[in-house]
Amino acid sequence: MNDFDIREIVYFKKAGVENTNKAVALAVERCKEGDISKVVVASSSGDTGLKVVRALEDTDIQVIPVGLSAGSKYSGSPELEDNKKDFEKSGARYVQGVLALSGVERAVKERWDTAGPVQVLADGLRIACEGFKVGIEVTVMAADAGCVSPDEYVLCIAGTGRGADTVMVVKPAYSSEFFDFAVREIVCKPLTDGVKHGAM
Repeated sequence: MNDFDIREIVYFKKAGVENTNKAVALAVERCKEGDISKVVVASSSGDTGLKVVRALEDTDIQVIPVGLSAGSKYSGSPELEDNKKDFEKSGARYVQGVLALSGVERAVKERWDTAGPVQVLADGLRIACEGFKVGIEVTVMAADAGCVSPDEYVLCIAGTGRGADTVMVVKPAYSSEFFDFAVREIVCKPLTDGVKHGAM
C-alpha cells in the first residue's frame, strides 16, 4: 500500500466568474467520492449558491451558502432576497454575517488608513489566490454560525469577485481558533501572479 495519494488539481488560466460552471461541476464530482456531507459556498448575491444547490439537489449533501452582512453591496437586493427564498425551499441553510477576515478591522483601515494583523493574514492567504482566502473565510463564518464543525471535513467553493474558481476540501475552525483550520485538498484554483496590495 502506498503512503501517498495522487489527485488531479484543475488550474484555470484566469481567475473569475467564467470558471463557475466548471468549478461547480468539479465540486459535484469530488462529492461523489462519498466522504463529504456539507458544502460551504461563498455567495454574496445568492447566484453561485443556487447553482450549487441545483447541482446537488438529488443528493443528501447539505449546501450552506454564505453571504455578506447587512449594509453590504447585495444586502437586501431583490436578487438576493429571491435567492434566499429558493435556499429555504431547497433546505439550504443560508448564513449571512460579517466577513471573518475583515469586520471591524476594515473600519479601522478606512478611518486611519492602516493595516492590522487580520488584513495581513488575509493578504497572506491571497498568495494562493483570492478564492483560497474567501473559501477559508466563509467556512469559518459557517463554523461560527454552527453550520459546520471542526470535527468534519467539508467542501468549500469560492471565487474572485463573482462566481467560483476555487474548490477545496477543508477542516473548519471557529474564528477564535482560526489557526486550527486545515486545507486538506485543492480541487481547482486559478493560476495567479501574487497579491494585489490593498485588495481588502
